[in-house]
Amino acid sequence: MPIFDYTAVDSKGRSVDGSIEAPDQQAVIRDLRNIRYTVTNIRERTDILKFAKDFGKYFERVDLYALAIFTRQFAVLFNSGISAVRSLDGLGRQTLNGPLSRAVQAVHEDIRMGYTLAKSMGKHPAVFDHLYIAMVRAGEMSGSMGEIMDRLAFLLEREVKLRSKISAATTYPMVVFGACCLVTFILVNYIFPTFVALFEGIDVQLPLVTRSLMWITKMATDWRVLTGLGIGLVLTIYFATQYIKTPGGRRSYDGMLLNMPLIGPVVQKVALSRFCRTLGTLLASGVPVVHALEIVARAVGNEVIGDMLLKIQSQLKQGTRLSEPMRENKLFPPMLSQMVAVGEETGNLPVLLDKLADFYDVEVEHVLESLTSMLEPLMIFFMGIVVGYVLLAVFMPVYSLIEKF
Repeated sequence: MPIFDYTAVDSKGRSVDGSIEAPDQQAVIRDLRNIRYTVTNIRERTDILKFAKDFGKYFERVDLYALAIFTRQFAVLFNSGISAVRSLDGLGRQTLNGPLSRAVQAVHEDIRMGYTLAKSMGKHPAVFDHLYIAMVRAGEMSGSMGEIMDRLAFLLEREVKLRSKISAATTYPMVVFGACCLVTFILVNYIFPTFVALFEGIDVQLPLVTRSLMWITKMATDWRVLTGLGIGLVLTIYFATQYIKTPGGRRSYDGMLLNMPLIGPVVQKVALSRFCRTLGTLLASGVPVVHALEIVARAVGNEVIGDMLLKIQSQLKQGTRLSEPMRENKLFPPMLSQMVAVGEETGNLPVLLDKLADFYDVEVEHVLESLTSMLEPLMIFFMGIVVGYVLLAVFMPVYSLIEKF
């Protein structure tokens, strides 16, 4: 609760200074009037610690792993016969994730006031996305909330597993790249400068590789150049991220990722896995396919594929089957459209979509392993070129000096 400093006049006309803890300024004025004080000045005291906490909350994000654990625990409690109010009361006190705990506590209070679970969660879109809200609403309408929460927990757990695979596959190349940059920085800024004074003081024609490294060293040790490069890099990253946040920039970025030689297949298979898993879960939960496609388009993680799903949705409203527009689009492999057609004919589409999601998860894992096996020698080769370049620049003038004497 904030603290307010005030200046007031008492009933005898004397000036009084003090401070009081209250929820807002009107509460301070009301409390002081009760003791016959006339407020002349009031201001909220600046709390540096509170400002730091609020500033830190701005950067907090809901962890998907924490959300998956919460959903699984809520499903277990709900299926055990415990009411949603009691379940949320206990789960909201956990400290797995700050924003998630605060949102669960707020949802608990709303439910106690008579709101539905879906409407209460809809007030926190940064925590519970459209997919989450749609499945909760479907569970409330069908009376199968426990089963829906089980499916939603399974969906989130598979998404966590998929992200962990991608993170594990990219960790080693990033470590090698970071080591390469560190070695290059040490060589250029600490090792090679010791030889620069020697090279400049001898009467030997320096080779091109040495002169180029000397120029790089001078640039790397000039604070004006470093400042300019730093400002340029920060501005470039800032404007690039702001552009990607726009709808057009996000579509351009996602389209570029899909067309990249090595990364494109991984991005496509990850998006297809999310598409199959999410659509299958929604259909099994009783969500109509037209509404489900709108939700999947937001959850698939790629704006290009999301736009294509929205076009397919508009075609479904005209009476077209799902497999027909998918068969005409190159973003969907022939096997996927054929399996969807079989699922539509047999009425077993959710089960087939889950099997397809499992297949694409395995495909993503294999592609990531292949990509990692290709990146490792490439990174080591690049690191060898950099180190070899520095060694040649250092020792070629030394050999020339030895031959001269």
